[in-house]
Amino acid sequence: MARPIKETTDRSPTNLLVAMVLLGSGSFLWIRAALSAPSTLALTAAMDGCLTAGIAGVMLALLHGIRYRTALLTLAAPIVLVQFVASGATVPSFLPVLGLELTAFGLFGLPLSRLPQRRPTAPGSAHAMGPAHPSPS
Repeated sequence: MARPIKETTDRSPTNLLVAMVLLGSGSFLWIRAALSAPSTLALTAAMDGCLTAGIAGVMLALLHGIRYRTALLTLAAPIVLVQFVASGATVPSFLPVLGLELTAFGLFGLPLSRLPQRRPTAPGSAHAMGPAHPSPS
């Protein structure tokens, strides 16, 4: 017999809301920082590395099947916290970096919110293939 097919649910309106909030707030942060002083978009090497680690980490988590909101909470939030602590909240490039990260996370979430979510079938509904064969030993 064939394996049971996984059922899908409807698209996630919550992911769309989260993605839109992240996209809007992130865009606002880095545009505001760029308008106040254009030199704030010149990132230091350390902040550029944190930006790359944050975005690449979330992308890899999404590629491995971790849900969007879980990836944001378990990967992105600790990296942003480390960036904030490392910068001492005094470096003027923290807000543009945070804005760029939030914008990227929002852009990731837009197509993900339009895809149907998968959920496994209930264990009792799967058809057994038959009794296991006894071991030859």
